Amino acid sequence: MKPFVVIRKHENQDNAALQQLIREFVMSGAWEAFVSCLFREITLQLIVLGWALMFIFFGIPLYMCALAIPCVIVLIWFTVYGSYYNKSTELALRPNKLCWVAEIYEPLLAMDTKALSACIERCYTDRPGAEVQQELGKMRKKIIGTISCRNHLAMDNAGFITRLAVSPKYGLTPVTDHLILRVLQHATDSQLYAIETVTSECDQDVREIYLKIGFNIRQVYHKQIIGNTLKVMKSQLGIDLHEWNQNREQINVEVPVE
Repeated sequence: MKPFVVIRKHENQDNAALQQLIREFVMSGAWEAFVSCLFREITLQLIVLGWALMFIFFGIPLYMCALAIPCVIVLIWFTVYGSYYNKSTELALRPNKLCWVAEIYEPLLAMDTKALSACIERCYTDRPGAEVQQELGKMRKKIIGTISCRNHLAMDNAGFITRLAVSPKYGLTPVTDHLILRVLQHATDSQLYAIETVTSECDQDVREIYLKIGFNIRQVYHKQIIGNTLKVMKSQLGIDLHEWNQNREQINVEVPVE
């Protein structure tokens, strides 16, 4: 009895589970962002500045000024953690009219969630298939992913993917693929001509999934966080839906079955 996924529209009773899921997904990237910040120029600048302040203004012996190093590391950790926590809370509470959830059906006694997610071979839209109705009594269901789509703010007749989140316990694939494909199918049915989204430098795995499905990198830019000292690289990804539908077989993707 293998697990399967149902991609369905968001319902009001899903709100609590979705908020927890989005927070877990966003916070799972905090450690990688913290490590990345440690090797930026601003870290060395803060250490030198702290060292100088302790020695010149407070008269602390030079060898004791080495305490500036752990102090800066702790400061960076709290700053990164705080910014990710605020981001996760904002995304979790942000309303979105057009939202889908990925609900996994798995055996009741399943323990290794990541191993089970790798065995997902079936994906249904809106409801489980008739051939698995007899299995539902022996399975449990849980929301493990979500994705939202809104109108593009800068382009007419185009959409923009937001709030993509997948439970870290289950891994990104193949649930992320199914969620993105569901949005692309909806956009095609709605006769949109393009879909775009943005990923940051810490979202490399998610960006690779977009590229595998058929998205192209439209532009790479840097978003300023603290002047010119601290910047975050962003990648704007986009896909032409007409071209994607024509080349779907060549890029080896399948839209979830009804």
